[in-house]
Amino acid sequence: MHYLSTNEVKEMCYNSTYHIKDFLLDQKEVFPYHINVLFDQVKQGKVRHEGITAFVRKNASRLHLVSKECDLLSCTAEGFPIKIPQFPHFRTAEHLFQSIKLDPEKGDEIIEKQLLIIDQTSGIGAQQVGDRKDDMRMFWRSPWIMKDWEMRDLPFEQYKEKHWEALTAIVNGKWYALLMKLANNRKEFGKVLLKNGAVKQSPIVEIELDQNSSNTFWGTKIQSNGMMRGLNLGGKLLSRLRDLYRLELLQKKGTFNLLIVKPPFNVEIIGGPIPEVDYNE
Repeated sequence: MHYLSTNEVKEMCYNSTYHIKDFLLDQKEVFPYHINVLFDQVKQGKVRHEGITAFVRKNASRLHLVSKECDLLSCTAEGFPIKIPQFPHFRTAEHLFQSIKLDPEKGDEIIEKQLLIIDQTSGIGAQQVGDRKDDMRMFWRSPWIMKDWEMRDLPFEQYKEKHWEALTAIVNGKWYALLMKLANNRKEFGKVLLKNGAVKQSPIVEIELDQNSSNTFWGTKIQSNGMMRGLNLGGKLLSRLRDLYRLELLQKKGTFNLLIVKPPFNVEIIGGPIPEVDYNE
């Protein structure tokens, strides 16, 4: 399952800068998603980059198709349902991720909150509901609460070990959701992963949907010169998953270790614990 250690998470937590021009090349060197945000920034005049401006003008009639194809990488992308035996299915990986943020030790209200997330018709909707601080935060697991409160404005160099352990739990929660997305949709999502930079192990880059937010933990913000900058943990995890999946394909063992998925911590959905599931079967 390749869950990340605290040291591995530490190594991933650095700001990265990615060049838009590398996305425009015929032989792409970087693979962003949520690029509709980029296109909107260009149309609003917030990005002044000759190459990307020309690209947007030239492809005005097909930008939605370009966006849709790139956005298949996103946890909010539909078309990759997650099914766990004896549990309700999740429309997207984001539905699962938001559901496991909730602490099963915080009472029966957790079931109601999880059902609210699961019932959302889109991944974006599940994300918005799960991130609501007014009525959801009190039910989050302690690592998420710590990150939102105690760690919110704390630079990495001031992190104590408890902070890194909390961050590791959060990152592994996202990794679990991505593993489940692949395990349930190996052929379809595996193809998407391999199309996005597998040969050269090129970076995958998440563009933050909310460019007004200062938070770039999972993604990047678009600079006025067209550069993308941020921690990009979402993109880095996808790159990691792609490379591990490609390695297992090349080994030709017939079964995949990545498809044997066990939660990184105790996960209960609607009152029942999720077990390890072997999706090779």
